[in-house]
Amino acid sequence: MRADKNEHYRLIHYLTVMINHPKILIMMQLKNALRFTAIVCGIGLAMQSCQTNSDQQHAQPPVKEEVDSLQAARTKELEKIFFSIPSPVEMSSLIKEKGYQFDVGKLNPAENVSKYTGEVKQAVNLGVYGADLSYAAMFDQKQVTMEYFASAQNLAKQMGVDGALTNEIIERLDRNQESRDSLLKIVSEAYADLNGYLKENQRIEVSALVVAGGWLEALYLSSIYAADGNADMRQRIAEQKYALNNLVDYFEKFGEHENLKEMKADLFVLRDIYNGAQENKGKTSTGKDANGVVTIGTTTTITIDDATLKAIATKATELRNKYTSF
Repeated sequence: MRADKNEHYRLIHYLTVMINHPKILIMMQLKNALRFTAIVCGIGLAMQSCQTNSDQQHAQPPVKEEVDSLQAARTKELEKIFFSIPSPVEMSSLIKEKGYQFDVGKLNPAENVSKYTGEVKQAVNLGVYGADLSYAAMFDQKQVTMEYFASAQNLAKQMGVDGALTNEIIERLDRNQESRDSLLKIVSEAYADLNGYLKENQRIEVSALVVAGGWLEALYLSSIYAADGNADMRQRIAEQKYALNNLVDYFEKFGEHENLKEMKADLFVLRDIYNGAQENKGKTSTGKDANGVVTIGTTTTITIDDATLKAIATKATELRNKYTSF
């Protein structure tokens, strides 16, 4: 995974700069998915080659191969849903674009990192810190960005997944403090590596909690800024209905995994509130981009009334505080 860094600018998600580099980001995660699938298939082939002639005469149902095939298909389905969940960087970008000021007091304090225990709290706050440091980087807050990345690295170590968030990345952040774009790229790349690391080490369910934490923190921050009535912020929060549906789908793919039950239930409650958002169907059009890829466009919009916006903001704050408490 490390050797690919100089070959491709590989970012895809959870905390990727989707606005500036969407296609390259997708390439990175597809590469991770292919690697995982290759490992699974390799194991299956190795086991198959060890069968004896007697085994062939009394062939047993290919249970292992079927499981591997189902796992590979499931991983691909998870990847597709994963791609559709927006990055916190996008929300932070809109906040800055609308002329709001940076406020470190809105973030989860970096020094809280040592107080989180248990994989669920640690994974969710790994996502929260990712959203916070993206927000800080977007506003050119170099030192704050470094502090939050260090906290994220600390959490990753506690979880035993520090293979992606290394000291080398801290050094790169230090060397590139004068470039906001470089900071965002490094941060996004690190989280893409982390997601790939989790998948390759068969801890893919942890990525669901990291993604949920980052998305929830971005929604929380956006709802604070939307309180002044800014129409664009309000619209972006309304559009999170689609992101939330995709996030819920992502969680449901893991079945009744014990570590995901609580967050999944909380997301269901938030989704019920989002049912108050109204979709206004428009026309759908198709075309091709410069590379000949078919694209689909729509004029469908989604709106929320004041009561729904307030309810979303209240629940987002409640859930965010629940998972960042200790």
